[in-house]
This record gives sequence, structure tokens and C-alpha cells, in this order.
Amino acid sequence: MPSSKFIQSIVDRNIRDVVARNVLAVRQSRGLTLNGLSEMSGIGKGALSGIESQSGNPSIETVWQLAKALDVPFGQLVENDGAERSVVDPGVIATLIDSQTSPQTIETFLFEIAPNTIRKAEAHMTGVKEHVVVLRGHFIVGSEEAPMYLQSGQTHSFAADANHIYRTLDQPVTAIVTVVYPNSIKISSATVFDQNRAWPWTDDEWMGLNLQVSRLKLEVSQGIDSCRLNFDICDLSKSEVRAELNTLVRDDSEFRHTVQTFATLDHPLSLIMLSRPHAYAMMKPASNASEVLIEATRLANRASSLWRALTNEEIATLREDLQSKACVTAALAAEVLTRHGHPSVPARIKPKQLVEKNKRYEMDAGVSFEDRIDVDSYAAYELVHPAYAKQAVAIANQISACCGPGENRLLDVGTGPGLPLKMLLELIPHLEATAVDPSEVAFQHLCYLFKNEARVTPMLASITDFAVEPEQLFDIAISVGASHHLNTSHFLQATYRNLKPGGLFLVSDEMVAPFLNVSQRNGNLIAHHLQYVLDTMVELPPALLSEAELVLMEVVKQQAPVAVYEARSGDVTGAANRCRLFLKTLRKLKLPEPVSHELLAYYRFHFLELEALVAGLDYEVEQKTYARKFVDLAQHAGFELCEHSRLYATHGTDEWDAGTHLFVLRALR
Repeated sequence: MPSSKFIQSIVDRNIRDVVARNVLAVRQSRGLTLNGLSEMSGIGKGALSGIESQSGNPSIETVWQLAKALDVPFGQLVENDGAERSVVDPGVIATLIDSQTSPQTIETFLFEIAPNTIRKAEAHMTGVKEHVVVLRGHFIVGSEEAPMYLQSGQTHSFAADANHIYRTLDQPVTAIVTVVYPNSIKISSATVFDQNRAWPWTDDEWMGLNLQVSRLKLEVSQGIDSCRLNFDICDLSKSEVRAELNTLVRDDSEFRHTVQTFATLDHPLSLIMLSRPHAYAMMKPASNASEVLIEATRLANRASSLWRALTNEEIATLREDLQSKACVTAALAAEVLTRHGHPSVPARIKPKQLVEKNKRYEMDAGVSFEDRIDVDSYAAYELVHPAYAKQAVAIANQISACCGPGENRLLDVGTGPGLPLKMLLELIPHLEATAVDPSEVAFQHLCYLFKNEARVTPMLASITDFAVEPEQLFDIAISVGASHHLNTSHFLQATYRNLKPGGLFLVSDEMVAPFLNVSQRNGNLIAHHLQYVLDTMVELPPALLSEAELVLMEVVKQQAPVAVYEARSGDVTGAANRCRLFLKTLRKLKLPEPVSHELLAYYRFHFLELEALVAGLDYEVEQKTYARKFVDLAQHAGFELCEHSRLYATHGTDEWDAGTHLFVLRALR
């Protein structure tokens, strides 16, 4: 018989390339950077790099740590076309001998453990269970708090989402260990927000359904956050079901401003009703605002006043505004029309332009914006994001009201591709801006946008590394949608160092609802991001779309409402898993450029929003906080809050709840 050392070397050579290939594939499919996987798994970046380059020997515990961080079964990282693969720890060989994925994932391992060996295993993913059958020998196995002594022929089952041990005594042990994983997505998990009923077939049953739905909408409009009405099995086709439910989804009742209704046609067939956030800030133009700014303010407010329908004359004027050369006017006109049920995009929307990725600069965490977000798509389609143009209008009014005629030098922190800055300069032409951004790809778009603009000086740098001489300190700093891409405290402190005493810092950014733990944060993050999606799920003629675009539209329409419902009703794990699979599905699509229909710009924006959401779940690039915590961090950095408003609401009715916020900060000395 060969020595144990010889066995280990053979096993290591067999498994090294398999684990390397599988870890790299899963990490990239998740969109995680090496830095992000290191943070999530607690394994050093150098060790991970070694594993992926086949220069390191992964132990059982290392593979488990990676499986837990990547949220995949252990076997997915060690299997190779169904062949048996073994992973080694000192004194332990674990061989995957069987794996199934339906109806749930179950993996079976053969464990061979040397005498007098202790293997301490950290907690696996939530809900994982292990079943042990001893084939030879005797040992102690189970949770650290209450392990069991087992002899040959005996079995033991225990929850493996807590620390557990395998401890042999004076004999070698051979055991079968079966690992049972929970379902990644619960097809229909009933909650207190669910109701069930039979599908209506007769006129009388349809009348009853209409009354039931009206009652549920009343409850949601009066304070119940969400509800779902599930139907039993229906043998109609999806198109027939959609047509039947259309009158209930397209709500012309008094509830249309307070409740959003969606039909989901798969697992289960249901109607989802969600309370519509409605706390929007109505702006007043500054007393010295220009005519252009006054008109932009009127348009921004018109987008929020959903209770007053557009007149035919307004619609005609707004459609003309879509062609405006002023980016801010066209974007605002599109938002007004879309929010009032007349989906439109500004004429400025162009096909995505690719720029060469030649990363020369890294953000402070070693991860760049383009590592998680398609910046080329961001530059093309972010203009249809709700309240995107309103942020520039709000900032312009604040600058006009608070800054003197000589205060023209402006620092733009995290400019990105530059559209918010372009809109601000349309509203206040006399400003001179230094635009700082660390993303190589965003910087190239920024330079192209302002290539003939002497008022803008682009700088490829992170604000945490940017500093000017005391005599060059700025009068004003702005930041639109960038505060959460860096450590927020560092972002605030670095901006403070570049402002004159008493200088203004105007920050417009997305904030989630308040949270106390990671689960709450993730649930609030999902509800926040996907509300922008729900508010812009426009109808499109299927005949004009490519096959990939049809899939994109259908997946968004079916998955986004369910994920929001799950997040709001407390099933955060299910919602997060759904969003990850949702994004994985979209990433497989080969979407055409230009889009087949101009309104596809909204669904391309939805793709971006999902990228940002999943990056936020991984806490990479997207590191959102809540509004009051942002103010607290700003005060620690040396700012006082002068004014705050929620420009667009995504979840909750309080002005400090989730949505797009504006903070007016003043640098204290």
C-alpha cells in the first residue's frame, strides 16, 4: 500500500487544476473581483491567486470557505464532468462520489480519516444539513456543542450551518457524509402577506376576484406594504392569462397613484400589489434663477405631480422638448411623459459606444467601477434613470441661491461619464469645473463629452488621492451618484480638504432605508434598486424586438416584482438569490446595438440597475448607506448639514427613507 504522503501528492495533482478552473469560473460568473472574494471568504488575496493559477493546494476547509463565500455547493468546486475528485487535509481525504441538483442539491462524500485526527469545520451556508453513516471504525462527530459518538453502522444527522467537528480515536474511520443544501429559490414560500384562491372561470367568480383585488389594494394603499394573491393551477396559456389579468394590472381606479400591481405568470401564478412610494420634494427655483433654470424646475416638479394628468397641449410641448439640444430639458421631458403614462426617451439617447479598457488607476479598495458595472452602457442609458436630471436641477438651484457671483470654481467628485455635470453647466453656464473620477473607462467617456469644453478640466484620480494647494481650494464641490462608490468617510474627508472654509458640498446620491444588520441592509437594497425598475417597466411591441431583447423584457417583468415582494415581506435570502440568478440570465444575452426600439433604453437601464444591486449585495463598488448615517458621517468629517431633501422616493414614506437624496453641506473651520 502506498504511503499517505504519496496518496496526498497524487490527489493534490488531480484536484488542483479542477478547483482552480471551477473557482475562477464561479467567481467570474458572479461578477466578483479577486479582492471581493478575498474579503468575503477571509482567504488572502495571494492565496486565492495561487489557487486560481494552480500553484496552491486547496484544503477541504479552504474549498468550503470558498463555496460558502460564492454561495455554491462544495461539489461544484471539485467536480469535473462527473468524475470522482478528492480533496485533502492532514489526515483526511474527502471524495465526492455522487451529486444531484433536483429537486434540491444533495452531495455524497466518502470520508477517510486517519487515527487521532481532529477536523474542525466552520459553519456552512444557512440551512445546510449533514448526514453521517459510519462504515468502519468509531469517532465523534456533530456540532461542537453536542457531538455524538458513533460506531460502525451508526448514523447521525445535524445542522451544518454551525461549527462542527470530526474527531477520530485510535482507529482509522471510513464514513459516508451526505450534505443537503436548501433550495436556492423557494418557489412559493407563504408569508403573512400571501393569500390564495382558485382561478376564476365564471362571470360571478371574476366579479368576486375584482372585489377581492379592490379590497387588497385598499389595504396596501392604507399602510400594508405589499401583498400577493396566488392562483391555483391554471391550464390557460401565458398569453391568455396575461390578457385576462390585464384589466387588474392596468389600474385606472383611484388606487393607481398609491398601489402598483403586477402579474407574475410563473411559480406561482399571482398578482402582486406593492405600495407606491410618494414622498417627493417639490422644488422652488432660486430667487435669482435664470429662465432656463426656472423652466427646468417646473419640469422636474411636473414629473412628481402624478395626481394631475397631462393635458394634450402639455403632451405635445413635451414631445417637442424630447428633441431639445439641452440634455437636461430632453431628459426631464422624457421623465414627465413616462411617469404620466406616455413612455418616452430623450432624443439624446445613442447606441452604446465602447471604449478600450486600459486600467491604469485603481480605487482605494483595489476595485474599479468598471469591474462590476458596464460603464459603456452606463454612459449610454443612465439618462433614463428616474430623477437623474432632477438632481442637476436641485444642485443648480442651491448653487444659485447660496453662492456669490465670484464663486465659480467647482470640484465635481466622482463625475463618471459626465452627464450630470453637462446638465448643470447647461443650467449655470458660468461655472468652471474640475472633474475627478478614478474609473479609466468613465474618464474616457468624460473626456470625449467635454473635448471641446474649456470650462471642464477632467482628472483621472480618486478624490482620496486628489489635493490642491491652499490658494487653489474650491468654492463649491458637488457629487452626483458617487458617494457610495468609495469608503464614504474617506470620500467626505478628502472633499473637505479641498474646500475653502465655509465652502459648500452638494451631494446627490441614492440611499437605502435604515438598517441594523446585513440582512436588513440587503433587503432594503433590493427594495430600493428594483423600485426604479418597477417605475420604468414600459410596454413594448414584441414584434419589433430581437429574440434577446424579448427575453430581457420578459425576465425583468417577471422577476423584478417578485424580488421586491420577497424583500419587503422578509424573505431576503430568497430575494437575493433571485437577483443573482436574474443577473446571470441577463448576462447570457447577446443584446444588439443599437436597440431595436428606443424604449428598450429602459430595459438596458434595468440591466445596469441589477448589476449595481448585485454589486451592492457583494459590497463591492456599491456600498450604500442610509440618509441619516450619511449625515452623521458628514458631521464627523467636518461638515454641517444646511439642507436635505428626498428628490425621489423608492421605499418608505418618511423623507429620510430610501431614494435619491440631496444634501447641502457646509465645511466648518
